[in-house]
Amino acid sequence: MPKKTKIERGYYPISFGDIRRGVETCERWGYGNKDTCKYIAESLIDRMDSLGLSIKDDLHSDLVSITHHINNGSKFRGQLLITFK
Repeated sequence: MPKKTKIERGYYPISFGDIRRGVETCERWGYGNKDTCKYIAESLIDRMDSLGLSIKDDLHSDLVSITHHINNGSKFRGQLLITFK
């Protein structure tokens, strides 16, 4: 039986790598922490919306919080699992 995708399991298809790449891009652009967190959250939400996924009310704050921690040097391992159902 094939492995189910994140979407099929009810999770947003967002990875820590997506956030780390966004942080690196924002660093090159000279963004501060607050602008970086906001930019990444909004970019990922736009991507989820374009996929037709419902956007949870707290998704923005979840992504800002995770981005803030990554931007300040926290290391996350494993999968980023945020449910949309």
